[in-house]
Amino acid sequence: GKEKVVMVDAIICASGGWEGDPTSSYLPGRLLEEDGITPEMAAEEWGKVLDKMLQMNLHPVLAAGNVASTHMANQGLFVAFGATAALMPTPGMAAYGAAKAATHQYIQTLGAMTGLGIGHNKIRKDAKKFRRGKPYLDDMTAVAILPTMLDTPTNRKFATRKDDFNAWTKPIDIAEEIGKWVVEPYLRPSSGSLIKVYPPRFQPGDDDRDGEWSKSTFGQVR
Repeated sequence: GKEKVVMVDAIICASGGWEGDPTSSYLPGRLLEEDGITPEMAAEEWGKVLDKMLQMNLHPVLAAGNVASTHMANQGLFVAFGATAALMPTPGMAAYGAAKAATHQYIQTLGAMTGLGIGHNKIRKDAKKFRRGKPYLDDMTAVAILPTMLDTPTNRKFATRKDDFNAWTKPIDIAEEIGKWVVEPYLRPSSGSLIKVYPPRFQPGDDDRDGEWSKSTFGQVR
C-alpha cells in the first residue's frame, strides 16, 4: 500500500558544540616556522576546526530545517540553537562564530519563507511562491534560541574558579519556554526571529545575605 507520510508538530534541533580556533591560525609566520609548522599545515589545521564546527552547529540545523520544510503539521514549530556570541565578532573562535552566524541567517531565511515571516514586500512575494503546494508553511514558525552559557556537564569542564554556575542558563528554562510555544502558538515570536537568552540574575532580599537567583529570560534581538 501507499506509505503514510508522518507530519510533526514541532522539531527542536539542540545539536551544537564549541572549539576554539587552532593557535596556528593567528601566530606570526616566524613563530610557526620555529615550531616547524608550514603555512600549508596551519591552513589544514584551521580547515579541520572550521569543518568540525560546521558539522556540529550548522549541518544538523540544515537537515532538521529540511524535514521541517517538508513534514511539518499545521501550526508547526521549528527551533534551532544559535549563540549570543555570534551576534558580534568572535576573536579566537572564528570558526564557531561563523557556524553559529550561518545558523542565524538560515533561521531568518526559513522564517521569511513562512506565512508568519516578517520582511519587505519583495521577500514576502518570493516566499509565497516557495510555499505553493506546502500549506503547512503558511502558519509554521521558525525561531533560533541564542544562549550565552548553558549549564551543562560539558561546559562546566571549561569553567574557571571565578565562574558561578548560578549565573549560567539552566536547560530547563529554555525547555519550559519552548514548551509554551508548542502548546500556545500565539505566544511564539515572529517567524524568523532570533531570541536571546538572558542569564539568571541575583535578586537581593531584605538582608544582604538573603536573595535568590532568577530564571533566565528571553528577548528578541532580530
